Amino acid sequence: MDAILLLNKPTGITSFDAVSRCRRIFHERKIGHSGTLDPNASGLLILLLGRYTKFLPYCVHDHKHYHATFVFGQKTDSGDIWGNVIAEKQPQPHTLESLQAAAHTFLGDGEQIPPMVSAIKQDGKKLYELARKGIEVERKPRPVHISRMEIRLVEDVWHLDAIVSGGTYIRTLITDLGETVGEYAAMSSLCRTGIESITLEQACTLEAIETAPAFVPPKLILDPSFPLVEASDPDAILHGRSVRLDHPSNTVIFEKDNEILAAYQKQEDGRYHCQRGLL
Repeated sequence: MDAILLLNKPTGITSFDAVSRCRRIFHERKIGHSGTLDPNASGLLILLLGRYTKFLPYCVHDHKHYHATFVFGQKTDSGDIWGNVIAEKQPQPHTLESLQAAAHTFLGDGEQIPPMVSAIKQDGKKLYELARKGIEVERKPRPVHISRMEIRLVEDVWHLDAIVSGGTYIRTLITDLGETVGEYAAMSSLCRTGIESITLEQACTLEAIETAPAFVPPKLILDPSFPLVEASDPDAILHGRSVRLDHPSNTVIFEKDNEILAAYQKQEDGRYHCQRGLL
């Protein structure tokens, strides 16, 4: 089955669990997803089925929208309330204005040290696999970009709404925010509410998959940094032949009559060569 599905992943299951359930429902072995969500997180998960798994390298991955809650007073080994508490202290009172001012210092380009519970590989091992064995290793800072970071206080619960680049960890953002105001802080819930222009409202639940799956056209999940170009010679594109093209972008995606054909990249010879057929 060739399709692209928007799923609202519930808490309590891994992203792999969600993919496995979809394999059984759609009888499709080839399913990939864009952007892992932790078991304790919920929200938007893009699933690509069948030949549409070819789109994964060109899938939206930036401007991820998150809603989280957090608490002061605890420092855990995972950065969230589900980890082991390694330090505690009574938090001081903070005004919404002071926290918002601290949050705004994170806006723009910056660096972030990924948590040990992440799926990033180091020396061939995923960090969370090492963390389960009680092993902590030094991690290199990674570049991140924070487009939005807004704090709210609702019935004595601190809320965070953020728009961040791919690879940004909200739990680490919350931990770093706490350090900025002299507090221990831990994430207490997380929901991915959107990626680029795709919103959680467009997704379906696991329960609705069998009766009303939220299938979407490929164009919706394409990274906007890869411009779409109408193919003047679609047969040449379908056969993977190199073409000349006057375009400022090094990577383009050819289409014809709203159907995606292939991704092409400019090479040293000045011509665009096929990277991947997408039809």
